[in-house]
Amino acid sequence: SPRFKQPMPIRRRGDGEIVEEPTNPPDGEGSATSPSEAATEPATAPRDSLFADAPSTAKERWDSPTKTIDRTDREGKTRILSPLRRPSEDRRPQTDPMADPPVGWLVVVRGPGKGSVLTLGNGMNAIGRGTSSRVRLDFGDDNVSRANHARVAYDPRERRWLLSHGDGANLTYLNGEVVMAPVEIASGAEIQLGETTLRFQALCSQEFDWPDVDD
Repeated sequence: SPRFKQPMPIRRRGDGEIVEEPTNPPDGEGSATSPSEAATEPATAPRDSLFADAPSTAKERWDSPTKTIDRTDREGKTRILSPLRRPSEDRRPQTDPMADPPVGWLVVVRGPGKGSVLTLGNGMNAIGRGTSSRVRLDFGDDNVSRANHARVAYDPRERRWLLSHGDGANLTYLNGEVVMAPVEIASGAEIQLGETTLRFQALCSQEFDWPDVDD
């Protein structure tokens, strides 16, 4: 059936003649926008339009340098900064390491936990498997006493190291010899507890101690 056409509006010209004016075509038959008008319209809205209806703080969060942004390091790799903390805060120490500075180490060279490093502090260092031990040697060797199997002590006044047996029934050995009384030790000494052998390495000694370091 023929499509119904809407009547065209009419108007009277200055000379009195009545003329009809064309109307915009129905949907699907054309566009009321001229090509020149379409060309002037932006293809996409600018980014700021995202914040047209948002409070000013929303745009400030977008532009803030302390929020999540991409940075490129000297090697050309991109890393993402935390949106919650500044980079300097990530490197801030949680505790003061000088509250109990390291003065030496015990390294497991044979037995369970081989390759593990245990830190020694000033004064007496009781060694055992239990959580109450200052130096916890809990890597699966049940022959190590839970508490105070042996003690390694650093005397900051004399700047020397001593090894003594603790309260455990299992013995303590220094370089293959049983320890019955406190004995002085030096770097490189091997201490055997149960099936575990520890190599002692001193940091502080006659040559160096933390009071020698200027603030």
